[in-house]
Amino acid sequence: MEHPNSVQPSDQQGYPLGAYPAITQQPAPYIQQSHHTTVVLNQQPVVIQKAQRNWSSGLCDCFQDCGSLLMCWFCACSLLSDVASKLGESCWYTCCCPGSLLGLRIKLRVEENIQGSLCNDYCVVNCCGPCVLCQLARELKYLQR
Repeated sequence: MEHPNSVQPSDQQGYPLGAYPAITQQPAPYIQQSHHTTVVLNQQPVVIQKAQRNWSSGLCDCFQDCGSLLMCWFCACSLLSDVASKLGESCWYTCCCPGSLLGLRIKLRVEENIQGSLCNDYCVVNCCGPCVLCQLARELKYLQR
């Protein structure tokens, strides 16, 4: 029997020897560390563009649709509001936003994949706005919107 004041031998953690044989008497298992590299690939979706088409009528073909021509000549605001509503815009857009004709031309050209450029749109709107408005009205009739 051991004396109560005697010091028992202990392991490094302070446990009495033999008290935890699984920890003190068996060697620690070899821990293999492995390094994995994760590669994330983001592939851009393939976009297939249709060939761009021309306007259904030319800029100066105003007499192809005399109704739009007369409406543009006598009440351009009403025709512009009609074009805007057919393109899904509010009539307030045409009243409150200067340059709304340019915006409507660009919107229609992009949605319908019509050839052109922003520079061309800007130039024709500023040089011949009534012709552009008539062309938009004819194009919408052609598309039957």
